[in-house]
Amino acid sequence: MTADTVAIVPAYNEAPRIARVLQVILSSPRVTHIVVVDDGSTDQTGEVTKGFPVSLLQWEQNKGKGAALQAGLDHVRDARRYLFLDADLVNLRHEHMEALLAPLEDPAVAMAIGVFRAGSKGHVNLAQRYFSILNGQRALSREFVEMLPDLSWSRFGVEILLTRFARLAQQKVVYPELEGITHVTKEEKLGIARGFSYRLQMYRECLYSLFFHKKMIRVHPGKIPEDFLQTL
Repeated sequence: MTADTVAIVPAYNEAPRIARVLQVILSSPRVTHIVVVDDGSTDQTGEVTKGFPVSLLQWEQNKGKGAALQAGLDHVRDARRYLFLDADLVNLRHEHMEALLAPLEDPAVAMAIGVFRAGSKGHVNLAQRYFSILNGQRALSREFVEMLPDLSWSRFGVEILLTRFARLAQQKVVYPELEGITHVTKEEKLGIARGFSYRLQMYRECLYSLFFHKKMIRVHPGKIPEDFLQTL
C-alpha cells in the first residue's frame, strides 16, 4: 500500500474518545491514510472505529504501544511521512498536524515531536515541556522509519526509544509547539486509584526503555546494519 502521509493511532479502551480524533484526522487534507491499532481493548474501541474509513488492526491481547506503532508502520511501509497521534487527544486541530508535518519538508529533519502549549490542563503542559522525551504526538520521515529498530518490545517506553535512537543515529529532531491541545489523563479515564496504578506501570516501562534501550536495540535490531549495531 502506498500513501503520502499515514496517521497511525494506537488505541486501548478508547471507545468514548477515539471518534472525535478520527473525525479530525479524516478531514485533514494532509493525511491520505489512517491505521488504527486496537491493542486488545475490552471496550467498544474496535466497533467505534469500524464506523470510519480507516484500516483497523485488532488484537485479542494487549501488546503495548510500541507493538501497536510497529504494526502500523509494517502495515504501510512505503509512505513518505508517518504521523503518530494518540486516541485520547482533546482539541486536536488541523494546524496541530500541520505543525508536526511541516518540519519534514526539510530533508535534514528526521522527526518532529509535538509539545503541548496553552492546553486546558497545566500539569499536562508542564510534563510535555520538561519531559518531551515522553511526548506521543510525532511525525517521522520515511528515511528515519527505515532506519528504526523493532519497536515491539518497548510498550510505553516507545517514545523514549525513538528519541534515544534518533540521538544515537545523529538524526535531527525538532519540537514544534501544539497550542491548545491536551489529552485525557489516566486518572480521568480510570479513577484516581486505578489511574495512578496504570501510570506507575507506564513509568516502569519508560524507565526500562531509558536504561536498556541500547541492549534491546541489539536484541531487536530490525534492519539496522551490523556496523551501526557495533557502535552501541
